[in-house]
Amino acid sequence: MQTKPVQQKSQGLGKYADGTVPLAQQPLEAAVSDSKDRFRRFVERSADAVAMVDCEMRYLSVSRRWETDCGIGRGEAIGRSHWELFPNLPGYWEQNAQACLTGVLKYSEFVTGQPIASVSGKIAGGSFSASVKWIFQPWKNNEGAIGGLILLASEIAEELAQTHGYNKFQSEAKSKQLETIPQLTQIALENAADTIFFTTSDGEICYANKAACHLFGYSESELLNLRVSDIDSQLSASDWPEHWEQLKQQSNLTFETSYTTKDGASFPVEVKVNYLEYGGCEYRCAIARDISARQVAESGLVEAKEQLQAVLDAVPGLVSWVSSDLRYLGVNRHLASAYKMPAELFAGQKVGFLETSPKFNDLVYDFFANPEKKTSQEVTASIRGENKTYLIVAQKYHNSAAAVFVGVDITASKHSLLALQESEERLRQQAAKLEQTLLILQRTQTQLIQTEKMSSLGQLVAGIAHEINNPVSFISGNVSHATGYIQELLRSIDLYQKYYPHPVPEIQYLMDELDLEFIKKDLPKLLNSMKVGSERIRDVVRSLRLFSRTDEAQMKPADIHEGLDSTLLILQNRLQAKGGRPGISLVKEYGDLPRVRCYAGHLNQVFMHLLTNAIDALEEGGRNSEKPGKMPNKSFLSSVRPASEMFNPEIRIRTSVVGESEVAIAISDNGPGMTEEVLGCIFDPLFTTKCPDTSTGLGLAISQHLVVEKHGGKLHCVSRPGQGTELIIKIAIGND
Repeated sequence: MQTKPVQQKSQGLGKYADGTVPLAQQPLEAAVSDSKDRFRRFVERSADAVAMVDCEMRYLSVSRRWETDCGIGRGEAIGRSHWELFPNLPGYWEQNAQACLTGVLKYSEFVTGQPIASVSGKIAGGSFSASVKWIFQPWKNNEGAIGGLILLASEIAEELAQTHGYNKFQSEAKSKQLETIPQLTQIALENAADTIFFTTSDGEICYANKAACHLFGYSESELLNLRVSDIDSQLSASDWPEHWEQLKQQSNLTFETSYTTKDGASFPVEVKVNYLEYGGCEYRCAIARDISARQVAESGLVEAKEQLQAVLDAVPGLVSWVSSDLRYLGVNRHLASAYKMPAELFAGQKVGFLETSPKFNDLVYDFFANPEKKTSQEVTASIRGENKTYLIVAQKYHNSAAAVFVGVDITASKHSLLALQESEERLRQQAAKLEQTLLILQRTQTQLIQTEKMSSLGQLVAGIAHEINNPVSFISGNVSHATGYIQELLRSIDLYQKYYPHPVPEIQYLMDELDLEFIKKDLPKLLNSMKVGSERIRDVVRSLRLFSRTDEAQMKPADIHEGLDSTLLILQNRLQAKGGRPGISLVKEYGDLPRVRCYAGHLNQVFMHLLTNAIDALEEGGRNSEKPGKMPNKSFLSSVRPASEMFNPEIRIRTSVVGESEVAIAISDNGPGMTEEVLGCIFDPLFTTKCPDTSTGLGLAISQHLVVEKHGGKLHCVSRPGQGTELIIKIAIGND
């Protein structure tokens, strides 16, 4: 850039015949102290060739002399860009303007030896015909920020432009422009966000920018008295010669290390170093960036990946995730063990390399070839020489760059379904003869579906509970031993600190780095959290086992409240707030019940169906503001209760002894209720008011079957539109 320092001189101001002062002679600070509008008018009336532009170099105001000299029409420059009016300006024009706008230069002055032509066409053609001296100076707004530039142009006599003096001025301007580039480079280094420092060939720091001083906590003079080995904990003075030779051979290196601040704190950095030669000397330029946050993020990513792998390994199915180039990214342990291969060997392999399931290969190829985000399909695969049928569910992620495939073995279900379909076909043929046979067929169908469903569910729940219980028992059993061992170790450390209060520097440094006091306080808390977590998992497993009751095929005395609580624990997630619906309040009003002789597993199924229906009704009431109801004013088992004016989802469970030989369980909600027409059909098989995709219509029919036929009890429903719903179960105590 061709620039010239501002000349601050005190001199008298000349005037024109009309008494106005030339703008070029006025102090800019005084001129811009007025408002922008006033300053615009001042520029317009100026007798000099002067213009006012904003930070985007768009004209705000020009003098009449400027318009005349530039050959443009009156008022046509306002709002237009300077670069639009003068498209063929030299590069140093924009460099000087940007330097002034950013505050790097407070003043810029240069001379153009060639005419500067304006655009032709709509704007009248014209140009400065002589050599022109240009002056750029920023103007500031009322807040003190740079608002744009003042451009002044004045002609220089032709003979002056041809003299040695003019040539000398051009040479000096060219020199000033070249001098500015190192200045800008120095400013950029000083204000860089990264740490930048130079070292000599023997490792002494000879330059450090502001970021380095701030990061290390040293002053510039202190930092220049150090060596690289003083701040780099992994590069000792003895390692420096080898490092220097490697840098000279490769010219640049990138590596990670740890830096130490003035107060002894250590933090990880990524360092890029370059070998430089200048003035016969050798230098090492290091640019370092703190990567503490990045390492924390990477650690979190690794932990999340491990947690995801653990979850996928726990899924009782074949799980694989595949990239869009049809290669495996990974598999869970079930899939790997099914093919007797380590899970690591799948990564990077092409889908189909095992040649056991062509249909799965076709599914993967078609899925990535289509825009659908998810799909499901039944696929037959050969596992250890045995053909099995899997339901494959696929979902794309990472902008369709990869997908996860989950396969669930449905071979047994398919066989059962086929057998069921054959049985239904035979029953349908018989139903054509007698209407009574049709009723028997419906009841048989319901029982078969329930038996298959609950048998599979019970086995699944029991299997998962058993698999979870074993490792939890290991953890729970070992936490107490680990707690004792760690307490003994901490006691040993306390004794060392008591009798050896001044350890060697290496031990003291390690203790400071490990934050031993924090570990001593936090470790017992961590072990206690593990103990609480294992107990929580054990409670969940116990609830699952209590709910399934797979080992109780006969009627036995059971605790009704225990079955209710285990069912509520399984449904706890559905009671929480979600989808714009507030959380569902649960009110338990348990009476003093004796143990009841019953099929505990079957009663738990009934509780599950009734509570699920209540939750579904409350969710429907939350989605439709016209449907929410209120808790029934009078319950079968309670006295009158006032209804709430606002809809707060609530489920109330009441138990009591009725007479001397029966117990009653009432489950009520303040949902939208039911009409008389719907109420008369709720116990019919396959009847449902919900979406067919989310409900089979068997829940209440099965519940009535289990209560009435299995236990000889009663199941009664009370409901009105807008008044909520209450279902009451009555069964005999049945104790001998």
